[in-house]
Amino acid sequence: MQRWRIATAGEFMQTITKFQIRNAMLAMMALALYAEPALAAPAKGATAKVAPKPAEKPTVNQPVAAVLGDPQKFVEGLYNRLNDLSKATETLEQLHAKISGELNGVFDYPEMAKLTLGQAKWTEISDEQKSTFTDLLKRMVGNTYVRKFRPGQAIVITYGGTRKLEGAKVEVQSTIAVGKSSADVHYKMQPIAGKWMVYDILVDEASQVVTYRNSFKKILDREGWGGLMTRMKKAADKKIS
Repeated sequence: MQRWRIATAGEFMQTITKFQIRNAMLAMMALALYAEPALAAPAKGATAKVAPKPAEKPTVNQPVAAVLGDPQKFVEGLYNRLNDLSKATETLEQLHAKISGELNGVFDYPEMAKLTLGQAKWTEISDEQKSTFTDLLKRMVGNTYVRKFRPGQAIVITYGGTRKLEGAKVEVQSTIAVGKSSADVHYKMQPIAGKWMVYDILVDEASQVVTYRNSFKKILDREGWGGLMTRMKKAADKKIS
């Protein structure tokens, strides 16, 4: 199967980074490492003591989940809406425009922009530069994902659970298939204004934020802010097919 890819900012959709299919056995081995060991048999004549079962570690922040709802259900709802749009929309251009609108409501682009550029650089640029950078990044991220959708072609998604991160942040793990392409896609989310918002996406374990950050830094070092803006605008304006 072909795998989904995150384009590096340095080459901006001209050269695509390829990710290897993750070996499913590694996940099984990792689970085995955390499996509870069997209790040793008691000595003859001794009374068996049953060790208390450790409290199960919550997969999400329970108070937050109680208010915002199950984060996996949030992602499920997103893909249900995207598939409904795919079924109901006839032209590719209209479909991509509608999907971009859906993503705008679930992706925390300002946080993505800050994490991608890095705290040091983010604090030194002007508000106008932050706004321009965020808008261009939003269009680039949108282009990466809407290109996988075609009218009448459904996305098949299976879920691998939800992992708790620091604070109220979580990671919803999934595998997505579109036609002959598939990828492990994990969504890092946090609560913003009473709802879950995605601030990073991992495709086959590669963080989109880190991928862009590394590429942007190289461009900034070589070409400065103007060079980065030129390259980002070219990528953002590229026609989706």
